[in-house]
Amino acid sequence: MSTTTPTPPRPRGRLRQFFGRAELEQETIFTSTRQAAALNPAVVATHPALAGPITGIDLATGQPITTDPHALYDQGRITSPNVLVLGDISSGKSSLVKTQYCVRQVACGKQVVVLDRKNQQGHGEYERAATECGVVPVRFARTGGTAINLLDPRISTTSESGGDGRVGQDRLLLMVAEHAHERTLTSRQRYALRTAHATALQRARAAGRIATLHDVVTALYDPAPDAIPRPHLRDEGLVTCPDVITWGLDLALDLERFITGDLSGLIDQATSDDLDLTAPLIVFDTSALPEDSPALSLVMALVATFLSAVWAHRDGQRLIVLEEGYHTARLDKVASVLRSLAKRGRGIGLSFVTVIHHLSDIREDSDAMSLVREAGIVHVYRQSREDDAAQALRQFRLPSSLSTQLGALAQGVHVLRIGHEPARMVQHLRTPLEIEITDTDQAMTGRPHPTETA
Repeated sequence: MSTTTPTPPRPRGRLRQFFGRAELEQETIFTSTRQAAALNPAVVATHPALAGPITGIDLATGQPITTDPHALYDQGRITSPNVLVLGDISSGKSSLVKTQYCVRQVACGKQVVVLDRKNQQGHGEYERAATECGVVPVRFARTGGTAINLLDPRISTTSESGGDGRVGQDRLLLMVAEHAHERTLTSRQRYALRTAHATALQRARAAGRIATLHDVVTALYDPAPDAIPRPHLRDEGLVTCPDVITWGLDLALDLERFITGDLSGLIDQATSDDLDLTAPLIVFDTSALPEDSPALSLVMALVATFLSAVWAHRDGQRLIVLEEGYHTARLDKVASVLRSLAKRGRGIGLSFVTVIHHLSDIREDSDAMSLVREAGIVHVYRQSREDDAAQALRQFRLPSSLSTQLGALAQGVHVLRIGHEPARMVQHLRTPLEIEITDTDQAMTGRPHPTETA
């Protein structure tokens, strides 16, 4: 196709100008549909329907782009409501998540839960968003923080079979125990843990209270008389109560770490009463947990399981945002639990939003990588390293022509892949208020934290 730019009419020849001769003499500029895609009627006419609040604009057509996971699922454009956002530091991915998958979703009447990892001058990064939504972040810390009970009765006692089944107390308890023991449990240790779990629930029920991890450890040290697997084993003296104690003794000693050691105060107490599960935005601030602590991954898995159990009995659409999602890959069992919950998300109206820096942060054979592959919406921000860019191109079937562009994307610009639709280059848009909410440069600029000026 071609476009023209007007040239000033000649000073003489008004008659020629009257009959349009001057227009014929305008200089012609040749271009193509690839260079001027917005002028291609086929591109503009086939623009997909809007789905939720506007995310940004398509840089090729100038038209609005929307990425609401529930709306896209309802339109049949994706089969998985889960979202992946990846990109270098300061590429703009957190701004996208805070706006499109947090405050805008709350404004649309959905419930959003954020596992906030980053520390901003003693505050979680999502504290400003929480303030604008009228809620107070829930802070996880060893002392004075929120706790979620591993054996909370709102979590089912046993897990359902199948990869997308319900995650129960037994699976979470096994995950914690195997981490504490630093190896896979033997068949005898698994049995000791199962019977201690049952004994803990029974004893707490008889005492009129809710069981905690303390009760499980106590039952490992002091099993119930009926803890022997079969009556004839007891009658014939093949297995005794001291034997059952021996099976679970090392496990009990390892689990003490969650009661009196460096991981105490997080999952060994009753669920905090001040946890408002009906709030439109729940921000779990985990910035006080050490970067290399396994407590972070365990808390992520437990929070997600706990909330999904609560949501199973409530209607509505909701999202869980996993900031610094690569932490899920540090413990295989944690990634497995989160993948099961993500698969179950369709049944409870849940969309998982996972935020990572690079695909290379996650092992190819881990369940965390399965979470990445199964995302229906993918936002790829700047990948400055060539190997990271190449991996993103392969993983998400992006055009090879983007290989050099991925390493030089401007802040806020990213490649969007929705289901099997063609990839689009998108500029994320923010309102003035959202720019304030997403400002993470207070420490560098000297601007006070919003909560200090409120």
